[in-house]
Amino acid sequence: MPDTHATARRILRALLPPPQTPKHRKDRLKALAGAFQTLALGAVGVGFLTPMITDYTALNRSHVLAACLLSLIFEGISLTLLAYIPYDSGNDAVSSKGDNNG
Repeated sequence: MPDTHATARRILRALLPPPQTPKHRKDRLKALAGAFQTLALGAVGVGFLTPMITDYTALNRSHVLAACLLSLIFEGISLTLLAYIPYDSGNDAVSSKGDNNG
């Protein structure tokens, strides 16, 4: 009779992702924060800069306000994600003199 628990464990180990290390978590948070910063920059570009460059009469106060508000929301999400990255004060931190010798 085969051991079903060992078989199930092998299948689950193959399907589930490996446990996250702090480095993986940090990289994923930085990538998400970068994506939200790109969205914020795109909202400003589409809602404010492009109408200003192409045709000044196309600037609508409500569209500019909506673009700026959307940009602030995306940037706030980005900064919140960056706040979850732990600050490591290990030996690789830069000293107050600006050199890396300690």
